[in-house]
Amino acid sequence: MKLIAERTHLLAALKAVCHLADSKAKIPMLATVRLRTEGNRLFIAATDNDAYAEAEISAEVERQGAACIAADVLLRMTGNFPEGAQVSIDAGDALATVKAGRSRYQPHVLPAMDFPSTFVPTGKVARFMLMPEEVRRLFDLTRPAAAKGMKDRTYLEGVYLHTSEDDALLWGVAGSGYVLLAASIEAPEGAQDLPKKLEADGHSPGRARGLMVPLESVAHLLRLGEVALELEAGENVLAVRGAGGGVKVSYATRLLENRYPPYERVVPPLEGARVTVEAGAFSAAVKRLADMAGNDERAVAIEWTEEGDLSLWLDDHADGIYGTEAIEIESRAGAGRVGIRSGFILKAVEAVGRGHVEIWCAGEDKPVRFRNLDDADLVAVAAPQTLRRRPHQGAAMAAGEAA
Repeated sequence: MKLIAERTHLLAALKAVCHLADSKAKIPMLATVRLRTEGNRLFIAATDNDAYAEAEISAEVERQGAACIAADVLLRMTGNFPEGAQVSIDAGDALATVKAGRSRYQPHVLPAMDFPSTFVPTGKVARFMLMPEEVRRLFDLTRPAAAKGMKDRTYLEGVYLHTSEDDALLWGVAGSGYVLLAASIEAPEGAQDLPKKLEADGHSPGRARGLMVPLESVAHLLRLGEVALELEAGENVLAVRGAGGGVKVSYATRLLENRYPPYERVVPPLEGARVTVEAGAFSAAVKRLADMAGNDERAVAIEWTEEGDLSLWLDDHADGIYGTEAIEIESRAGAGRVGIRSGFILKAVEAVGRGHVEIWCAGEDKPVRFRNLDDADLVAVAAPQTLRRRPHQGAAMAAGEAA
């Protein structure tokens, strides 16, 4: 294989795929990128055996062929070449000669025939397109709520993608059992072919609708940047294609076993006490309390009465430092009090966005729903945490005292 490629495009292609290659992988081939030519096109691929990415750029190809080169070596090498350089790659059986201007290097080569093959969707395949803002809404907005490191809930470590019962909406959902984030868009043409919900019968277990995209794969999809994505979703694999900056990128990932629970059951109705506050002031106050607590695991009490400001205070004096915050209330209905871990509050409020946020509380032991008045289709729910300091125990601190 012998070719010349423009350094800017080559570097962009390597950056698009090299994050899948692991220089410390026990299987040497998983530390490489495979370069192969087809006509005047260069294809650069990397895989970790769970995901597979391939970038395509134009090149002047003198001799067709394929070779595998250590991904980190080739990425650093190309990144260090001067801007606008023409990069020449001449790969033999054992070594490749890589040149740009007066720079000349010879990295080792592994046989391309040993590189793992890509995987493709099987069964009934749903094909549809997502615009950049739709990708952000379905995946980037919801992923903070996904479970992480929960050995008994690995099936929650991703974003659940499904259509509504009437196929009118496409939903992205993530939840850990403690916080839930969900966002919808108008279902694009073709999304209606995503797997449907199957009820259990005497011959087979029930199956959730839609599919589960692993959390790491969500990050890979977002790496594709501000481009429209073509998706092909089967029962076991999600394949994605996008193009931008002179580079075409295709990406395929194995899907998690879809055991996602019926999350709609834990979304509380818009009932009970309700308060409306400015989202920025509210989240800033919660962050200050979390900073004073030293972590985001301590409960923050959210409390309001029929009049006055919204009161926020750190629960459990036994943990040492405590403090209070007060936020102006824009509107209210009834009185409410609930405790929630500060980390869960911040995930919920940051998801529903800026502007005015409604907080719905049906009781101290009920999940709390956060809603943005400008985007009511976003769903953010946080689980309550029992408060240890009760109101009859007095204020968190005496008037005039500092935390």
